[in-house]
Amino acid sequence: MIDVTAYDTYAIISIKIEEIDFVKTPRLSEIINQNLEKIKYPDIILNLDNLYYIDSTGLSSLINISRKIKEYDNEMVVVCSSAKILQLFDIAKVGMFFKIFDTVERAGQYLATRKKP
Repeated sequence: MIDVTAYDTYAIISIKIEEIDFVKTPRLSEIINQNLEKIKYPDIILNLDNLYYIDSTGLSSLINISRKIKEYDNEMVVVCSSAKILQLFDIAKVGMFFKIFDTVERAGQYLATRKKP
């Protein structure tokens, strides 16, 4: 369902499923949160490049995960190249919860240069 790659200052969580809906969201959230606990809530790049569908429960879950990471003075950024998903993110105004990048490299560059609170 996900792959986690931890580095010194951040981790990449790659979503390996194509849909995040009300059926899959609870299990996905549980798996992500378990992994975040193991790696101590660092900065996160959430790679959604395999995703082609997300519903409101999935969006809510991503926002909640982002908020949890912020409690540790860290940040979650999202990588997404799907025009359909990006359009939904724009409509739902999720940009106020996390930054969105088109590549993992750009997201990593951002995290490397951001100032921590």
